[in-house]
Amino acid sequence: MLCPSNKFALKLNQYYVERVIPRKNSIYKAIREVSKVVTEVLHEVEAQEPRFISSLNETNDRFEGLTVKSQTEFEVVLYLNQMGVFNFVDDGTIPGCAVLKLSDGRKRSMSLWVEFITASGYLSARKIRSRFQALVAQSCEKCPCRSYVQLLTDTSEQIKIKYDLFSFTYGVSSKEEQDEY
Repeated sequence: MLCPSNKFALKLNQYYVERVIPRKNSIYKAIREVSKVVTEVLHEVEAQEPRFISSLNETNDRFEGLTVKSQTEFEVVLYLNQMGVFNFVDDGTIPGCAVLKLSDGRKRSMSLWVEFITASGYLSARKIRSRFQALVAQSCEKCPCRSYVQLLTDTSEQIKIKYDLFSFTYGVSSKEEQDEY
């Protein structure tokens, strides 16, 4: 006969094997599938607008900016580049999934971003977000998995996409949540 602590350990191990491991594996498979779709959409956005650069990175089996909300719901946060730095950073150190190319090779050049500059001379985060949202909508219509991808209309600053059984949210933000940088 097993002592009570051994029975508990046995039941705990049984629960882990029967419930936790299968759920963990299903979430892992879902993350892989969602990351493929996110990559396809972001590459299509980059093809339409080279100023938005896809950089969904996997580090230690984790995707930067991807959060699991539930077994069927995921959130992908896209960080915009720091607006005070106007040179292009391509070393992959920026967290998130998309970065902005803020120069065209000349030092302190803002010629690529004229349409997003406010009257006071700052980049408007609202204008950039709305442009990015329009590009994601077009990308969802053009991407190879368009029969599974659906853009959900929402009035918030987030872009919500539903993919078959999974839904994920693009939240475009910067380190400082301000309208102007």
